[in-house]
Amino acid sequence: MAYVPTPLGLDTKYDQFLQTLVGNDQTRTRVTVLSMLARLGVDPWQEASDLAALPKGSAWQRLDALMARFTDVPSLITERADVTTRLIAFLPHGTLYDNTKTTGNRAPKAFDTRIYFIVAIAVFIVQVSILIFRD
Repeated sequence: MAYVPTPLGLDTKYDQFLQTLVGNDQTRTRVTVLSMLARLGVDPWQEASDLAALPKGSAWQRLDALMARFTDVPSLITERADVTTRLIAFLPHGTLYDNTKTTGNRAPKAFDTRIYFIVAIAVFIVQVSILIFRD
């Protein structure tokens, strides 16, 4: 059997957000969202998932609060609001992000369900007919 590595539950849809540059720390090391969250002791993928599930305003406030705690990047003191706004734009907009949108998938799903139901009834009728008329 071939070896297939597992992604360890790290969802790649958050990669662009997590790899976005926050700024340079005091040692001129580039700090990304991922490294910022890790330095704060927060699971980066869980936080990205949580932020993406929130409405945009709530996500902005939550990320801004996290960034306020992060003092490794000096430029965040004066540019935090702009950086937070820029970072929020990189969050994926999944179905949890705005649950007021309709997906438009209800009609095909209902149609598929009806077809399975009709096929199940037809199979049942055929089986009953075979049992009755077998003798």
